[in-house]
Amino acid sequence: MQEMIDRGEGAIERTRSVHVAVSAVMSNAGEATRALSLARALRGTCPVGVRLTVSFLSQGGRFDAAAAEAGFAMVPCRPQFRGENAMQDLQRDLPELVGSEQIARDLIEGQLAALRALGPDAVLHGFWPFAGIAARLLGLPNIAFLPLPLVRSCIAGGMFPDLPDEAGPAARLPRPVRHRLAKAGSTLMTRAPFFHQRRLGAAAATCGWPTSGPLPLWEANRAALTVINDLPAFHTGYPLPENVVVTGPVFPGCETLREDGDQEAEPDPQIAAALHRDGRPAVLVAMGSSGSRQALLEAARAVAPTDRDRWNVVILVPPAVCGTDEVHAAAGGGPHVLVTDRFVPALAVTRLADVVVGHGGQGTVQTTMAAGTPMIGIGTVLEQQVNLEHVRQAGAGLRVQQHRWRAPVVRRAIRTVLADPAYRRHAQELAASIRTQDGPGTAAERMWEYLLGHPSPVPVPVPGA
Repeated sequence: MQEMIDRGEGAIERTRSVHVAVSAVMSNAGEATRALSLARALRGTCPVGVRLTVSFLSQGGRFDAAAAEAGFAMVPCRPQFRGENAMQDLQRDLPELVGSEQIARDLIEGQLAALRALGPDAVLHGFWPFAGIAARLLGLPNIAFLPLPLVRSCIAGGMFPDLPDEAGPAARLPRPVRHRLAKAGSTLMTRAPFFHQRRLGAAAATCGWPTSGPLPLWEANRAALTVINDLPAFHTGYPLPENVVVTGPVFPGCETLREDGDQEAEPDPQIAAALHRDGRPAVLVAMGSSGSRQALLEAARAVAPTDRDRWNVVILVPPAVCGTDEVHAAAGGGPHVLVTDRFVPALAVTRLADVVVGHGGQGTVQTTMAAGTPMIGIGTVLEQQVNLEHVRQAGAGLRVQQHRWRAPVVRRAIRTVLADPAYRRHAQELAASIRTQDGPGTAAERMWEYLLGHPSPVPVPVPGA
């Protein structure tokens, strides 16, 4: 962070230069769009007397173009992936985030090289532990934006309201029993294999991390400031550290929301016509870029129109997940089913639906709730299950567990939501709450407080340093 003297027309003005490097998964719709919203908010709220530079690091992704069009510098970062599906690029092998120690090491080394060359004043990263590890190894201040507070004390304090779907036979117990077990065993949740990354730990050690063995995710993603881009009402049942702030939702189009209306993009006319045809109930299937092929196909089978279920259906298909022809066949074809792989303005399209069938990614959930539309979802990872459980507890939708995600079950859930207006009423209550909040603006305010701390922001040391 540098201070310069500007001389113009005899005046002397002290100007502070701030360079922020943003590192996010640019192939993941939710994370990439959140990163862009936060970067725009930082730029839009830049204080007088501060010169801000924002550079995006990227291993490749379909949202690189959006970042460049927004006027941000793009810095290629090794290794370069195809950038169509983050899970495929990482060869994710749950509970491990990466398919091999080599992939993790290449990613950390790539971040180290890019950050050394840039020399930023701070690093802003999402759920991308490779960036957090690299920033801390270089002694750079870091800010994390995460869907949930990935802090050990929060997990042990009851952040997860239900047992994970991966909990084996216990996940098949009745919901009230699962909830009691989750509350009573919250400390045990910190021992879950997912939170202790063996391959990531080994790779970090070879790159200079001073500890060995499995690396806890709360340590890999630890930051001086963490902003949680979610509704504050969803995070009141457990203690939050002072440096973890719940800012409000951040999703595509959230900047346009106002209490007196909004100016988001218009929906595609073909999609609008497909959803409104013949006055039938409108069902939108949006499984997101991180959804699985099998989950998408089961959803497609579930929405296939029948003599009883006369629905208008639009299915959004990420090209990296499945082919449109296969999805169209699973949905039974016919004139009342439209399948498309186009990228659409999510908020505008979601408003047109009577129910959304999707995964529990934060972007999908928040967009659906902001539209006041109830949803039915599957959580393929723990964070998504929590997002959907929040929606269920608010009465705005239903969560279907992984082992129950079959076409007949999903179809019954759709019928239930369509038949009960309380689901839409509760979704609209959440939409009203979202309209009163400025997630990107609140996050930017807290980030500037940290970035302009005198004399400079303090980095988080690596363990043992």
